[in-house]
Amino acid sequence: MKRPFRIDQWIIFQPARWPHAELISRGAALTIIAIFLGLRIYNFDRFPQSFEDAGNFYGAIRTAAGQPVYAPWQIAVLWGIKLAVWIVETAIYIGYIAAYTSRVKAVRVAQGFMETWFPVIVAGLPVLMSLMPYSLPRWAPFNSVRHLYFYMGISVLILVGGSINFIGLLTLRRAFTIMSEARELITHGIFRYVRHPLYTGHFIMFLGSLLLRLHPVTVGMYVLFCIGQTIRAKIEERKLKAAFSAYEAYQRHTGMFFPLL
Repeated sequence: MKRPFRIDQWIIFQPARWPHAELISRGAALTIIAIFLGLRIYNFDRFPQSFEDAGNFYGAIRTAAGQPVYAPWQIAVLWGIKLAVWIVETAIYIGYIAAYTSRVKAVRVAQGFMETWFPVIVAGLPVLMSLMPYSLPRWAPFNSVRHLYFYMGISVLILVGGSINFIGLLTLRRAFTIMSEARELITHGIFRYVRHPLYTGHFIMFLGSLLLRLHPVTVGMYVLFCIGQTIRAKIEERKLKAAFSAYEAYQRHTGMFFPLL
């Protein structure tokens, strides 16, 4: 009896059958990252803006009595936060470039839709979130000083999550991959405490991004992202367990996304 055709057997979901697979995946990823990084640098004057532009914008906001809402030091804090977020997010792109240019050959390559394109789709959800309208001023208006404090709190989430992601990325570097592959077992540094620190950073970082663009659609995207990342982590762990005999013991002594108490 003829076996039914499975979508996982399509060549697009079988990187092992691609000619020069590593070169293709590395080249495509580096090209995309370089484009995003170039756009960030080119648009620097839009975010975080120049200090002069930020001063003109926030300094022009007045109360009903005509008094300035923001003191000079508050304007400086807002601009400094914007700059810090820009630096951390830009550093992550540079970290991705370092990872892709130095990673080792896969011990077990990705196979099938769930190990190849599913991770790529999940990783793309935050990009879609970032395209949604900026909504913070609707519930923390610019003409209210609470805008500063809400923005500071949200930015702390982005900075903490981004820093965790960047540290994890530099530690993982040689074993980094988007698809579910086993390249090298990393158990030192931040990986001594958490098995998937990059995902932990993503959860925290994109929660901040969600709060800046709070909308039913972005909430749905964030929920799907968290579910998708959890599924990715479980698939990756099966892959790593099959490739490295030491992984099971490592798994017992570390948390998936947060350290064990």
